[in-house]
Amino acid sequence: MKKILTILLLTLWLVPYSFAQVKFGVETGMNLSHYKTSSRYQAQKKGGMEAGFQLGGTVDYTFCHHWLLISGASFMQTQSKMELADYMNFYFPNTKIKQNHIVVPLKVGYNFHLGKKFSLVPFIGIYGSYNFSAGKCPLDIAYPSESGVRIEKTKWNPMKGYSYIIPNANLPYDYEAKLSALRHWTYGGTGGIKAIIADHYTISFSYYEAIKKVQKQCSLRNYGYQLSVGYQF
Repeated sequence: MKKILTILLLTLWLVPYSFAQVKFGVETGMNLSHYKTSSRYQAQKKGGMEAGFQLGGTVDYTFCHHWLLISGASFMQTQSKMELADYMNFYFPNTKIKQNHIVVPLKVGYNFHLGKKFSLVPFIGIYGSYNFSAGKCPLDIAYPSESGVRIEKTKWNPMKGYSYIIPNANLPYDYEAKLSALRHWTYGGTGGIKAIIADHYTISFSYYEAIKKVQKQCSLRNYGYQLSVGYQF
């Protein structure tokens, strides 16, 4: 009985202490994103990074004095343009890629207290992302011929892929040009810094880059920068 009572009292003492180390918050902001590739014969960037947005919730757990575990979940929308090939032929010269993501990070940070009401938290970590459709996107497709190349405009869903028939593509038969669908699951690394003002207000800047290719055909890996403002409870 005494042992049970001791465990109960210890639990009642530890629970509020544990919750005191946890801070929940909300964040929203913008991002700039694009894609990298390991093969310039399969993909090339079309223009610069394009803007998107994100919003979500955060969880910060303080352990071992100033060290933090930082996590949460956010909804993020990204977009960019690429010139993509099918077997080294750039049949997709202007490809818009717009995606939605549910992102869950796990980061380690250190809280530098620079004043009573100001702290800086540099962090580094990993993330997992579930990617899904943000609707149909503009797509240019090329029809090569002896007199040149004819471009037609259409739309595609990056999560479903695209294909079209090129009649007599300098071959004795018709050719089907294909663009593979993007993957639903990816993961990568992230790092950045967060400012905490008056214990509640936050400003975060981070960089992320996929480790797992989001599309195998053209060896695409997404990357980008995020700027967010938030509030911790």
